[in-house]
Amino acid sequence: MQLADYQDRYEFIRLTRDESGILEVLLHTDGDSLRWGASAHREFTSVFRNIALDRGNRVVIIAGTGHEFLGPRADAPGGRTTSVSVGMSFAEEYEMWEKDGFIDQPEMNNALLDIQVPVIAAVNGPARRHCEVPLYSDIVIASEDASFEDSAHFHLQDTVPGDGCHIWMTMLLGINRARAYMLSGDVITADQALSWGLVKEVVPKERVLERAWEVAREIAEKSDSTLRFTRAIMVHPLKKQTLELLRMGVVFEALGALGRNA
Repeated sequence: MQLADYQDRYEFIRLTRDESGILEVLLHTDGDSLRWGASAHREFTSVFRNIALDRGNRVVIIAGTGHEFLGPRADAPGGRTTSVSVGMSFAEEYEMWEKDGFIDQPEMNNALLDIQVPVIAAVNGPARRHCEVPLYSDIVIASEDASFEDSAHFHLQDTVPGDGCHIWMTMLLGINRARAYMLSGDVITADQALSWGLVKEVVPKERVLERAWEVAREIAEKSDSTLRFTRAIMVHPLKKQTLELLRMGVVFEALGALGRNA
């Protein structure tokens, strides 16, 4: 796999790579902050898979555009990307969820963790959903106005937080803090994220991407084998938890939605 094979394939992702092998993955919707939806979901899975297969990538930076890293909140206009309709059969319901990209969730998370080189997240603002995208990164650089929340499940949408939230929250926050977070819908500020060890640094908004590149250049000085084997041992615990628990969580979220509308 070569960068030219997939670089111009995506509507919501802009890819650039420098001569040292640092790949910038810029998330956007029409040049502004990414708006989440089924199409973006599928693109994430595809681009992460292609990045993992491209030996030319030595360090990866995942960065946001505009005011937010990823949005909108699930209670905002257009924020809900899946719905469950009364009167559908299970087969019809499953087909709708699959079309919306929801059933593909395990594949997206696995693809992200299968990237074989260090990953840096440049979080330029609020990550209002799918916080695992930045927080599964090896190094997280956050802006002063960055925040992390799960707006698409229990608190705002009466939905089971089973599409990965139950994994990354408990692993990164600790079991008690994670359970309170999932039930309350609390928003984690940049300062809280720093004090809890979720992010490496908090910097001014205009410095986030620049700082991510500084860190990436330092990492890129290492040999390919060091980069790849270090990444492998660092993400192995996350991969084990994801393989064991994610599909169960997705099933419970689907069953919860079906039961709510029975």
